[in-house]
Amino acid sequence: MNKTLFRNLFIVLSFVVILLPIYPSMRSYFSKTCITEKYGVNYNEQRKKLGLHPIPASWGRRNLDSCIIWYNPSGNIGHRWKNIYFKGCSIKKELDLFAFGYDAEKRQYTKVLEVTTDYDLQEKVLDIRYKVLTASYSKQIEKKEADSLISSLALNDSK
Repeated sequence: MNKTLFRNLFIVLSFVVILLPIYPSMRSYFSKTCITEKYGVNYNEQRKKLGLHPIPASWGRRNLDSCIIWYNPSGNIGHRWKNIYFKGCSIKKELDLFAFGYDAEKRQYTKVLEVTTDYDLQEKVLDIRYKVLTASYSKQIEKKEADSLISSLALNDSK
């Protein structure tokens, strides 16, 4: 009886020792999969209802530890990326970046609009902030001004 008990204990401990090092990676993978499925392209209709900016289906995606970045693979002007920050399978924040100018020589944006959306613990929109950034200033703006800037990008795209 003691041999059986020790053998079973050895087997269980072996599995724990093997699985323990890969547990964080597995947890991270499933969290990112959950966020991608729950708040990726499938969430676009809800984003539109909330007045948020959708993720185009043609965009690329990069998974990081605490966020997933969807990015525009072409051009330097317009809606460039959306970062979705999460903890476990809960969304914490979205950050959209719209570029209005790009200096190819310096390889940097010259004017951007950041749209930050914060979520509460129940995953409902808590707050949306708009900020214009250039090399010389950073300024909070209202939604109306942000919408005007974004619509100017759409006008430039149609020319």
